[in-house]
Amino acid sequence: MPELPEVETVARDLQRRVAGATITGAAIHWDRTIRHPQPPERFAAEIAGATIQRVGRRAKTVLLHLTDGRVMTVALRMTGALIVVDAGASADPYARVVFALEDGRELRYRDVRKFGRIGLWPGGGLRSIGAGRGTRSKRVAEGARPYRIGELFSGHGPEPLARGFTATRFAERLRGRSGRLKSLLLDQSFVAGVGNIYADEALWRARLHPLRSADSLDERDVRRLHRTVRQVLRDGIAHRGTSFSDFVGADGEPGANAQRLAVYRRTEQPCYRCGRPIRRILVGQRGTHFCPRCQPEWVGSAPA
Repeated sequence: MPELPEVETVARDLQRRVAGATITGAAIHWDRTIRHPQPPERFAAEIAGATIQRVGRRAKTVLLHLTDGRVMTVALRMTGALIVVDAGASADPYARVVFALEDGRELRYRDVRKFGRIGLWPGGGLRSIGAGRGTRSKRVAEGARPYRIGELFSGHGPEPLARGFTATRFAERLRGRSGRLKSLLLDQSFVAGVGNIYADEALWRARLHPLRSADSLDERDVRRLHRTVRQVLRDGIAHRGTSFSDFVGADGEPGANAQRLAVYRRTEQPCYRCGRPIRRILVGQRGTHFCPRCQPEWVGSAPA
């Protein structure tokens, strides 16, 4: 499932490619892709004639800001992709929604497993920094406040790359929590956008066991984990996301971050730090990868 770096990659690609473009129509080939509050036929009618002002992201959702103030949301889920193709490009049997652009190009929402969803929302109260900022450098620019489109993101935690997400704020959010670190990082109400890949990578860099309880961390542990979470996300963005099978950017090309992963999907391969074989366990039904030497078990760690 695309995580923060993959969704940010798509948003930045789209900012470069379709910001300023006008949508002349939408062909919907799988009705369930269109989510509440718009039924498919109304969505198609209302999106026709809309101009994309800029493209951003909140958590794992792409946000296309329209010039009339509305926001189109795209949740890619497991196999979704937003791809811009030139006029006359061959048809794609997995394109669930096709947006025709005024210049003849198409913005295609492709989804093999059909789990992704597209919505159209009023934009009142929405705060963001567009994906176009910082796209020519590796520096990641994020909004300090979460987006708000009605109640769509009301249950999400802060953005981990936001300027306001400091080590102090991270420590405040950890205070009073006793859950496993891996499960906590995956909790979107705790912090938004981190998924299985980057949680494993951050914990390895921080030398923290995935089953360790949050309330066992000292101040140095907290600062180290805060730093490594941000590092792995920034690295993922710099290398255009992690691709194993389905993820591609808006140019249709896969990301290059998979070759740089230290533990994820490297079961029984040697740890890059110590040479010990990487182990895989289940934490909350999620495959979890770690080095048993670099990330030793803690006395208070719960069993897997």
